[in-house]
Amino acid sequence: MKKRDILKKAMEHTFSIGPDDLASDLSYRNMMYGLGKMHHILDGEVLCFFGPDATITRNPNRWRSGFGYGAVITWDRDDVAFPEMRPNGCGMILVKLDELPEKSDLLERVTRLHESDISLDGIRLDMDFGKGNHFFEFYRPIDISAEFDDRLEMDRYYAILHCSSQERKHEVYGKVDEGEWVDTPLGKVCVLKDAAAEEYLRLWRDYESFCKMRREYLIKEVLGSELEVISNKTHQGLFGNTEIRLGCYNTLDRSDKSDLFPMTVGWEHPVFILKGERNLKDSTIEEKGFVERAERYGLIEKIRNINILPHGGGYMLDIPYFDIEVECIGKARYFTLRGAEDAISSKYGKIMFTNPKELPFGYRGEDVINKTLEYELAKPVAKLQPVGTLKV
Repeated sequence: MKKRDILKKAMEHTFSIGPDDLASDLSYRNMMYGLGKMHHILDGEVLCFFGPDATITRNPNRWRSGFGYGAVITWDRDDVAFPEMRPNGCGMILVKLDELPEKSDLLERVTRLHESDISLDGIRLDMDFGKGNHFFEFYRPIDISAEFDDRLEMDRYYAILHCSSQERKHEVYGKVDEGEWVDTPLGKVCVLKDAAAEEYLRLWRDYESFCKMRREYLIKEVLGSELEVISNKTHQGLFGNTEIRLGCYNTLDRSDKSDLFPMTVGWEHPVFILKGERNLKDSTIEEKGFVERAERYGLIEKIRNINILPHGGGYMLDIPYFDIEVECIGKARYFTLRGAEDAISSKYGKIMFTNPKELPFGYRGEDVINKTLEYELAKPVAKLQPVGTLKV
């Protein structure tokens, strides 16, 4: 199959309810290359579904491999895995507190953790409360649905720890060095097959379990063992052996026995607690014009059960543009923002790059939560007001 045909097939198997902005557009365009290489390897269908937070990934290797963020990717063969997507086990633990910690006590506890040799399952832990967009944050409730006031109380406080495991991430990422590199018209792709794919999934499950255990261990070390865990959800990783979620939850995930999901959309915005529900609604599928294409490729039931929910607002790139040109030269993929050279419409001039990591970025706000609710991806349960953030 020719390069043009592979890219066309990837586009026809990709559906998006993402925003109409640069970060979403770039993610879509880049993802066609990663998905196209998967299509070249597989006989069955590869589905990609972008959520309301579709955006770039700032992991340079993941981007270079042809993958974006804010999406679910599924494939048919359970004897094949694609480690270049680099699942990192990132997630958020949400807990309930009787009272907020005193500032001095909080800083003393965190300092003691940093300076001590704490271990979990024999692995020394490195603190990452401030790495990238990871954080430790505290909240007071603004509003709680009466239906859930037995589980979330107005006279209590709440905290979230957002992180993965820096200590073991190399175990999962390192599988890229052990796979078979296969040539495709879009470039090489790393593939794990048969026993190697099975071992990869086993490693992932052990790693994800460690990430969840680590989040609970650390938050209790800082805030005390008496706190109540409300949910501890993964939003970046494998969900079975033929599905990966890059920056989004599975609304039917009950692996932590909870149906509540926190969604953070920026420092200056409230945190929303949502009850996971089956999605996508038929009304949304019809409204977005997905029906004919989904039925043609036998994907309609998968889309009805995509069960996607953003974990946050996603990165925003506030740069004017009219179109994106993509050129492949050697092993590099170059992106040019077309129209940005027009001085009347842009102060940046023409921008050419291989990776968007170095572009100026911010975070989207409540537009993403509004779209999440508009598409009925989940049910709103509570709104929490940030009262303190810790990044160290």
